[in-house]
Amino acid sequence: METKKENKKGFWASLFSPKPCSCSCGNNLIIEEEEKPAASCCCEDNAATTKTGIKEVKILGPGCAKCKSTYQVIEKVINENNLDVKLTKIEDITEIMSYNVMGTPAVVVDEVVKIKGHVPSESEIKQIFGI
Repeated sequence: METKKENKKGFWASLFSPKPCSCSCGNNLIIEEEEKPAASCCCEDNAATTKTGIKEVKILGPGCAKCKSTYQVIEKVINENNLDVKLTKIEDITEIMSYNVMGTPAVVVDEVVKIKGHVPSESEIKQIFGI
């Protein structure tokens, strides 16, 4: 008599296991990278881009002083360079963990984690933005 081992996912397994493709193509590709893909896996992305090509920047963190400083640095670079970039704060711990980030603040540029665990300088942000 054979016994089948049940495949149960625990909390940590659900956070760090390979994720299915999140675009609307329906191809069910498995993404196994640490970083989320910068562009759609297989579909044409026709969304408008800025002169830097960056559409959205997310600041991940619980709202601590370092997270607020990171937001201010990035906001200053965006404003000084007249960039049309959506800047968002993410304070929900579950959403932060979905990016495999354990140290905050973290900076996510177009769904790719670029900085973890420190407040970036203006020059570091400009380098990431390609300015």
